[in-house]
Amino acid sequence: MREITLRQIEVIRAVMLRGTINGAADHLNVSAPGISRIIKHAESSLGLRLFERKGGYFVPSNEARLFFDQIREVYKNIENLQTVLGSLKQGSAVSLKFASAPSVGTFLTPKTVGQIRKIYPELYIDINIVKYEEAIDY
Repeated sequence: MREITLRQIEVIRAVMLRGTINGAADHLNVSAPGISRIIKHAESSLGLRLFERKGGYFVPSNEARLFFDQIREVYKNIENLQTVLGSLKQGSAVSLKFASAPSVGTFLTPKTVGQIRKIYPELYIDINIVKYEEAIDY
C-alpha cells in the first residue's frame, strides 16, 4: 500500500462534498477526467473502494467511512490553521511587551503605539515605564 498524497485527499474530499466527478472538477477548477483518474489511482493504491457508484452519484462506501471521518478532521484542522493565520495577521494572537524610560515614554511611546495600532488593531500591548537604568536591561 502506497501513501496517500495531499492532492488525493483534496480530490476525495471534493467528491465527498459534491457527490459527482463533474461537481468535484468544478469545485477544484480542473477537468473531470483528471478527477476520475485520481480517484481510481487512490482506490488502487490504497486497496480500498472509497465510493459506491449509485445513479450517477458517488456515495462513500461503508469500508471507507473511518477514512472519510479522518479527512473531515484534517480539513477542520486546516480551517483552524487559517483562523490562527488570520489572527496573526491582525495581531490578535500576538503580544508586544516593552519598557520605556519616562522621558521617552510620555512623548514617543504614544505616537509609536498609535502607529502600531493602525496596522495591528488586535495586538495586545504591554508598556512599562521604568527608570532609565532599568530600561536598558529590560
